[in-house]
Amino acid sequence: MPIDGKRFDKEALSPYFTDWETKRETIEALYAQKDKRAAEKMRDAVEMYERLLELGGVETDVRSGREVYRLSPLNGDERLEFVKAKLTSHYAYVQLDALFGEMKKKAARLAVRLK
Repeated sequence: MPIDGKRFDKEALSPYFTDWETKRETIEALYAQKDKRAAEKMRDAVEMYERLLELGGVETDVRSGREVYRLSPLNGDERLEFVKAKLTSHYAYVQLDALFGEMKKKAARLAVRLK
């Protein structure tokens, strides 16, 4: 269920970011060992990232008039597509880690703005 547009509870998202911190350590270790299971863990992490996008809700982009996810970082769609296309690559992990970090910062800013 998306978060109400009039307020934003970053605490509702907090467990997802905590879970990512655990997953990222596992994924990093699997990539370091060149373990094929890294791609499977990345797929799970991408699904979690997409759930977070949905939880954050949508808003209308004033420039394009399109509905966009409120928590999506700059160029988030293109970057997520890269991650999905390159799950076996360590670079996909680096990009997903950056996306989670930027999303966490954006959630904190929204929580202050929409309190």
